[in-house]
Amino acid sequence: MDETLALVGQKLVVADDDPDQLTFLATVFEDHGATVVRATNGDEALATVLREKPDLLTLDLEMPGRDVGEVFEALRNAPELDALKICIVTGRPELRKLIYDRSVRPPEGYLDKPVHEESLVRALRKALELAHDVH
Repeated sequence: MDETLALVGQKLVVADDDPDQLTFLATVFEDHGATVVRATNGDEALATVLREKPDLLTLDLEMPGRDVGEVFEALRNAPELDALKICIVTGRPELRKLIYDRSVRPPEGYLDKPVHEESLVRALRKALELAHDVH
């Protein structure tokens, strides 16, 4: 498989309130063949995922709007999003408890910022392969 097209056919929602981080993540995923939709806060992330039904969401743990832990739990509890994979990408590792102390399925991936392109794509492919065979 060509590593540069590792995410072809995948739709991703990238949720981050930092414009530079949002652009970096979206660009990396687009360069690897994914279709990307962006969200800049918790409420927008939830609405965008419900509307777009992506394969995977990258979620920053610290954004304005609704508490990201509540957003995560709402996504996990939505039956129509049962196949959604979530990868946490955060600069605040101390906030892990917002996600892992909940009574819902944990995320399929977790990365601390700063992230590097190779580890980012590898983590997303691994999360997506939990549900999809590699072609």
